[in-house]
Amino acid sequence: MTIGSVYIIVVTTITIATLLLTWLQNRRQVSSLRNQYIKQITSLLLSEQPSSVKILARSRRNRIALAEAIYTVVSHTYGNDTDALRHVVEQNRLESLLFREIHLSHGTRRARMLMLLSAIPLNADKVKQLSHYMHSHDRDIRISALTVALASSPSMAIRTIATFDFALTPFDTARIIALLRRGLLPIAYEPLLDSNNHNLRILGLAIVRSFGIEIAEKHLHKIISAEEDITIVNQTIYTLASLGRPLHHTRIRERLAAMPACKRKELCRHLTVEGYSLSAVRSIFTEQESVYAELLINSYKRALVHA
Repeated sequence: MTIGSVYIIVVTTITIATLLLTWLQNRRQVSSLRNQYIKQITSLLLSEQPSSVKILARSRRNRIALAEAIYTVVSHTYGNDTDALRHVVEQNRLESLLFREIHLSHGTRRARMLMLLSAIPLNADKVKQLSHYMHSHDRDIRISALTVALASSPSMAIRTIATFDFALTPFDTARIIALLRRGLLPIAYEPLLDSNNHNLRILGLAIVRSFGIEIAEKHLHKIISAEEDITIVNQTIYTLASLGRPLHHTRIRERLAAMPACKRKELCRHLTVEGYSLSAVRSIFTEQESVYAELLINSYKRALVHA
């Protein structure tokens, strides 16, 4: 190796190390700034006189940190003062900033900017400018754009989800459930379960699981008896299991018998995690699968003993 090659390697290493150190310092500064804004926003929302709390962010970096802080607070709280937040957004021109960032960015960053926008009060007319992102081939961008649309027009939520031309994934439904927990979407589970739309039924099942709605059991058995979509049937069985309901009914056993072996094994594992007894598992699975479940159950018991 020549002296010139060694010199190039040393210079390259020093350059990379310097860039990494600078990046880490910037991240720490942004994190510290975001934490300061979180405290200010919390004080604003708890104040009896919101107008007395001033929150200003002048640079682009500070305004993005403020938007991140608003998203953090809003996504972890319920029933926030929308007018107070709107005042902060308007005062710091966050809406125009995020729209510009969304249009100029790509991939993960675009999805992140859309995610931040979902926590900001928007007019429905403004959201229409983002509707084409719901048809993006990037899954993260699609669901982030959908959450913006749902958060800004809650009364149109069912229609918006029904027109979504991609199947909702578990991650997607989790994002929508998060909006429900914030009290933003006035959605009842019954119309969703009765719908012919795949995404609406998947969301309805996710709501039942997430909120433990035991009175939905009759709806679930009805779906298992009549539904032709295997994905919906499987999700319904998992929903019954999450509620801790019996699975020995004839129609459920027929559905389980039609499952591929790998799917039955997945469900067997799920039932042991959900706390189903070995006798309950034996009533619906084969002897070989029951032995597998017994091994799992015993391993959990050993883990609890040594905990």
